[in-house]
Amino acid sequence: METSMGLKHSQLEINWDDSFLRMLDQAINHYIIPNVQVHGVQYEWFTHWIIVETATNICIGGIGGSGLPDKNGQVMLGYYIDKKFEGLGYATEALGAFIRWMRIHPDLISIVADTPIHHMASQKVLGKNGFVLLGEVEDGYRWQLNV
Repeated sequence: METSMGLKHSQLEINWDDSFLRMLDQAINHYIIPNVQVHGVQYEWFTHWIIVETATNICIGGIGGSGLPDKNGQVMLGYYIDKKFEGLGYATEALGAFIRWMRIHPDLISIVADTPIHHMASQKVLGKNGFVLLGEVEDGYRWQLNV
């Protein structure tokens, strides 16, 4: 993908454990690909977007949502940043841009995100983008932004 987009090859360093990688593989094969095929013109809501650092022309992370707003007008999102680029504002900027894009959908009411309890950097990124802490969930904290 990087080559086809004219990007330099990245060596992403992400703190992913085996369970996350299995979950991601399942999501790609059983959710993302089938929904991209079914939703045609609205495929963007089901894809994984890459985050590109333009000065070096490399992929430094990714971001994506859970699809179109559900019956309650809600979408869940997630993101990650290469460890070499953490703390430099890229996640905050990318999340802000993604939120602005998501707001184009007339049925969107709120966006939620879950973070591990110990992942303070991700919690800061959410706070900087207007998310408020709702409380604990199974594996961490749930945050919400009302749009």
